[in-house]
Order: sequence, then C-alpha cells, then structure tokens
Amino acid sequence: MSRPSRLLPAAATLVLAVAAVTAMTLGGTRSARAATSWPAHVFAPYVDTGLSNTTLTTVASDYGTKFFTLAFVNGSGCQWSLPNQSGWQSQISALQGEGGDVSVSFGGYTVDSDGTGLDAQCSSASAMASQVESVVTTLGVTHLDFDIESSEETNTTDITRTAQALALVRQWASSNGTDLSLSYTLPVLPTGLTSDGTNVLTVAKSNGFTPDVVNIMTMDYGTSGTEMGTASNQALDATAGQLENIYGISSSSAYAMLGNTPMIGQNDSSGEVFSLADASSVESHAASEGIAELSFWSEGRDNGSCAGQTTASSTCSGISQSDGAFTQAFQKFTGG
Repeated sequence: MSRPSRLLPAAATLVLAVAAVTAMTLGGTRSARAATSWPAHVFAPYVDTGLSNTTLTTVASDYGTKFFTLAFVNGSGCQWSLPNQSGWQSQISALQGEGGDVSVSFGGYTVDSDGTGLDAQCSSASAMASQVESVVTTLGVTHLDFDIESSEETNTTDITRTAQALALVRQWASSNGTDLSLSYTLPVLPTGLTSDGTNVLTVAKSNGFTPDVVNIMTMDYGTSGTEMGTASNQALDATAGQLENIYGISSSSAYAMLGNTPMIGQNDSSGEVFSLADASSVESHAASEGIAELSFWSEGRDNGSCAGQTTASSTCSGISQSDGAFTQAFQKFTGG
C-alpha cells in the first residue's frame, strides 16, 4: 500500500492494561515494551507517515481508536528510515502514555516498486534483521507489518531474505523476553490470494517463518462497478481457506490469523468505491469470523472534503461523509 502518496500496503468492554513507558537506554533507544497490551481483535487503521494531517492522540480522543499502523519504513542503503521520524516518535510516546500503541509497517507499493525496501537493499538476512531490530528498540514497539506487493511479490530472492530475516528477528525477540507480533500484508482478489501471494507464504514457511497475521488488501481490483463490501468479505473467506491448506490448520484458526484492510471511499481503480454501508458489512463479517485485525487505508483520508472526486486522493475519501465516519464504523471491532 501507499496508495495515493500509496497500502499500494480487533463484545466485552476492553480494560486496557497500561504499563509504564520504558525508560530510555544508551544510544537514545528504548527496549521493545509496548505501553499497552493489544486486544485479540483490534482495529488499527493505517496512517500515512509522509503526511501531517493525523494526530494519533486526537483520533483516540475523538473516536476511541487507540491502535494504528504507521506506514511505511524505507530501507534505502540497508538503513531504515520513517518519514518525519522524530515527529512520529513523539506521537507514539504520547499515544502509549494514554494506553494506545502502534504497529510499524515496512514496504508498501512505492517502496516495493522502487526496490528501496530493506529486503532489496540489504545483502543478507542478518543485515536486514539488524535493521528491523533497530526499529523495534528505537520506536519501542512490539508489532511490525511487512507489506509485500508490486515487483517484490514475485522476487524470490527478496521474499526469501525477508522470511529468513524475520525468523532471526523472532529468535532475537524471544531471547530478550519480547513478545513480538510480525504480520505480512498481501494483495488479494475477491477469489483470495493470487498464486504470487500464496508463494510468498510458502517460501516463508520453507524458510522457517510463519507470520502471526496475514493481512489482506481488499482494494484496487482493477474493475469498475465492483460491490466492494461483498468483494472484501469474499476475499476474506477465500483466503481463510487458502491458509487452512498452506498451514494445515482449522477454519477457525485460519480466520484468527487474518487481517482485512480495504481502501475507504474512492479506490485507485475508477468505479471502485468502498462506502460506509460496505464498512458496516465488512466490520460485521470480520467480527463474526473472529479475525485478528481490521484496518483501512488510511486515517488521513477519513473525511468528506473531496466528495464526488472520481480519482483517489491521499487526504480525503472522495465520498460524502462526516469526519471520522469510517473510523467510527470500524472502531467497535476492537475487542469485540
């Protein structure tokens, strides 16, 4: 994801267990210790870190949304970087202090297309693993996402390096007593993962890595007039069946390791519009199947300031809506 800038790219009341934010260590980094335990079912919308139109604590105050996915980490020169890093570090700390937390996403459509991700830029799995570990300790997070699309999805060398690196990162986290969650984000069709997507998972499996969550991008199918809510639910069901086969698990276990991320409002493909009615349908289906995560691209687009626009914008949904309407529609998924 990294749609127009471009992710082109969860019944009871939750009582948040807030812990003290970890003290700064030598070198200005923090140990990986989330301020808050993540719910088993969480809504964590993507935030485009290349923009400055989202304040995490404001969204939390306005709508109750306390979990987010920050996108995207670039790896040019095998050195990780996040747009506007110092500002986002301050926002992460402020949010954690209020009982929230973030996942940090690597890659995305633009980075994957340019070949500037850590998977393409690092010469070894160990070098990539060191950079990923640096993100964890620098930002003080315990959730990471790896968005694999565009040309990277078919690059066997790079997807192998990613899997090997994340296996090392998982070992590192375990040896340090850190409960680290690692997810893959992959494109889908209404029929589920493409053969390229299933190959990403089987290559990872053969290299000793299985993601905790497989997050599917239910967006940009390249058609006109697709009913996007129905298509999203169909993709979720189809992908669950694929995970059953790949990992030899039950249907309920397959749904429990899934995430679903539509693109709200006007998608990049003309004629594909994800409506508020679609949001209600997708949230309801996700909750009924017990998936791990619900998200959307992106929080900075959740407003109606460009209603009627027929091309995707990075700062508005393109449909008539009130500010935060999609966030409010999806928020009830958390913990429910």
